[in-house]
Amino acid sequence: MLDPTEPFDFPDLPDEAVIAINDFLEELYTCFQNHYFAQMRRYDCEHAARKSQREQIPLPLPDPPF
Repeated sequence: MLDPTEPFDFPDLPDEAVIAINDFLEELYTCFQNHYFAQMRRYDCEHAARKSQREQIPLPLPDPPF
């Protein structure tokens, strides 16, 4: 059973395997982003608009007393 503080227990791998897996994951992530770019962009824009509506606008500070 996995230790809750260590959610992933990876075995030691040869250098070539580590590079091959890393290259695969990078390519998968790039393909995912390319395929879903429009949806992610739309979500980000809508989320930013909702967030900016909730933010409090700071009031200007009064002039210093000096």
